[in-house]
Amino acid sequence: MNKRRSFFRSLLELGTGAAALAQVARGQGAPVPVQTPDIGDLPFTVDNGVKVFHLVAEPVKQTVIPGRTFDLWGFNGSAPGPTIQATEGDRIRIIFDNHLPEATGIHWHGLELPIEMDGVPGIGQDLVQPGGRFTYEFPLHQNGTFFYHPHMAMQEMVGMLGGFIIHRRRLTRRRWTGIF
Repeated sequence: MNKRRSFFRSLLELGTGAAALAQVARGQGAPVPVQTPDIGDLPFTVDNGVKVFHLVAEPVKQTVIPGRTFDLWGFNGSAPGPTIQATEGDRIRIIFDNHLPEATGIHWHGLELPIEMDGVPGIGQDLVQPGGRFTYEFPLHQNGTFFYHPHMAMQEMVGMLGGFIIHRRRLTRRRWTGIF
């Protein structure tokens, strides 16, 4: 009797999970935030419909394993930096402050955006000098898993990168009015 109950409970849980996945795959469910262990999300505010994030490049002391603290460079107090989460179709503004002892910039890896927002020094943007600020602003035209990082020698290797998750825009269900 106990095995039978356990079997039906497992079957129900499997069915519920499959239904939830199907709903998300059809775009009917709300986006599920990505959770990254030990790395928080970058908070944002909204200004006239634009999601505004504040990203700070800075030296970071971080315990990687118990008893081992490393001097790294990261964003907003962590290396890797906080995860940016937004939704396809959002317009975002990222106010970037450089608190490092050298110049840097941010490249939004894999994003479709104007060249002057791409963050590759010498191509579309000047470097952000120590103590400087640059405001990135662009619409999000795609969805998926991306990341951000500088395009300066060794900065990425000492912790300067972070996740950028763009959730698929929730689709509205259309009714078929045609005849087969």
